[in-house]
Amino acid sequence: MRHLVGILVGLVGTAVALLVAGAGMGIAYESMMRMDLDRVPAGSGLLLVGGLLLGAVVLAARLSPGAPLTGAVLLLAGSAWTLFDPQAPFALGRGLGYLLSLQYGMLLAGLLAVAAFIVPRRRAEPGPPPSWAHGPSSGPVVH
Repeated sequence: MRHLVGILVGLVGTAVALLVAGAGMGIAYESMMRMDLDRVPAGSGLLLVGGLLLGAVVLAARLSPGAPLTGAVLLLAGSAWTLFDPQAPFALGRGLGYLLSLQYGMLLAGLLAVAAFIVPRRRAEPGPPPSWAHGPSSGPVVH
């Protein structure tokens, strides 16, 4: 059941992150092209929020490795789609088109795939101290 939840978190989280980052990419890229530099920070802020959302998908690997792996597959599929039809993602929005057509999705897919295979560190239950830690005292040292 946790893997199903992880897959859903990866799918929804990556889709939302793509939409937010795509909006930010569109604002930043178009503002730079028009030399409307007052709007660039807004686009950069949206890109940062999209990155934080992808970071949340990475953190969901503690729930299930399926979360970042699903995100990686989604990004990989979106970027591979642009190799066959470069104009198609622009129908979903200019920023998302730039993000996928410039193959940033491949970069992010690689990062998510690596995160899926990093084993989360589990904390061990505290147990009794080792036997040598509280051994009998040898007494004072006399010379």
